Amino acid sequence: MADRVPSAQADDKRLRARRRLRQAMHEFAAVPLAVIALFLLLATLSILIDQSHVSALEAVRRAFEHLVGKQAAVQTLQSIAAGLVTVTSITFSVLLLAVQQTASTLSPVVFDQFMRRRTNQIFFGFFLGLSLYSYVVLLAVQNDTPPVLGATLATLLTVVALASLLLLVYSTLDQMRPASVLRQIHDRTLHGRRHEADIIRRTRRRELSSRPVTATYHARTMGYVVGIDLRRLAGALQQVPEAEIRLWVPLGQAVAFGDRIATVRDDDPEAAKRLADEIRGAVLIAAEPDPDVDATTGMDQIGNIAWTSASTAKQNPEVARRAIHVLRDLVARWLDEPDITDDAERSAIVYPDDDLDHALDTLYAILGAAHESQQHATAADVVQAYRRLLDRADGAVATRIRADLDTGGQLLEEIPPAPVLQAVLRRLRDDGLQPSR
Repeated sequence: MADRVPSAQADDKRLRARRRLRQAMHEFAAVPLAVIALFLLLATLSILIDQSHVSALEAVRRAFEHLVGKQAAVQTLQSIAAGLVTVTSITFSVLLLAVQQTASTLSPVVFDQFMRRRTNQIFFGFFLGLSLYSYVVLLAVQNDTPPVLGATLATLLTVVALASLLLLVYSTLDQMRPASVLRQIHDRTLHGRRHEADIIRRTRRRELSSRPVTATYHARTMGYVVGIDLRRLAGALQQVPEAEIRLWVPLGQAVAFGDRIATVRDDDPEAAKRLADEIRGAVLIAAEPDPDVDATTGMDQIGNIAWTSASTAKQNPEVARRAIHVLRDLVARWLDEPDITDDAERSAIVYPDDDLDHALDTLYAILGAAHESQQHATAADVVQAYRRLLDRADGAVATRIRADLDTGGQLLEEIPPAPVLQAVLRRLRDDGLQPSR
């Protein structure tokens, strides 16, 4: 038993290392490395053409000598290589300061957005790849074959790089606007919801098996659930057709060591234990959440921006208003999703879908921030969002919204009266709701 514990820990470390590598490639590194690889390929081709003695290639090289002379080719490459490194380091340092300033004002999610944007990744790869291209071509210079083609391409690409600096600066500053930050989170949250909706369509919301729980899988590490391999779980269930798996944590959920991840219902404890082992490999836990695969991470980010903006921490109700608008749009879209109730027709995997409740919890938290800062305009925006959502909601969701308004009535009582807030509350009373005021 003592030998098996270190072995399991070593397996978990290797698994976490592989997941961190995949996450780094997915979030940032893949695109810059691909661009750099293209520049290395271009450098190889230009070296082969510059050093080739084939008549056709020599004709190409002589044609380019009209642009860059033999004597100037090496000096051109040296200047470009040194200059690009300097310009790149200074420019990126200044841009990162702008990103840091915005992140301190809004949320650390700004760093994540900046890294994940494909355009930013292409810019990073382009400047680094062009610098590496110049050095590689420079290292391959021979006395009898000056790098005419290599210097010409480097010059043309440098012109493109310098022109693209304007685009890079504008793009970065545009990304730092609160509206752009919130819009990016909104779009990624929708993308995460679409990914999670595929899991929801293929699983149940409630347990149907009457068999006892004979196996439980507990987390062996801390982190966030970023993936659930339903195909692997379905394949394992084919071997135990009468069993049922209940997942207790949705995508995006934070877990700590020992947390219950899943339970297995089956009469055979050994078969249930084998299923629990399969769950360990099917549920992916990473060090950071991935908003591209779940919606709760994006909602938390929106709520964090709205709370800090509405509270006395920042006192910026305009940003809070934009965040409330984004959050209301997300809830409205989910209310418009078709209701799937045929649990018995889907796989014997129970998955908790709590995105809507999580969104309403976030909206109520913003009301708490408005109460803390005594911001009547923000409180009015939250109540107005509740009212508009109530027009589209029914059943349990409508009951939840009415309960939140009733509970939040005490908070509204303690906010200084203002015409805009009074008008919103009056419309609520006209609709048959009676929040305290």
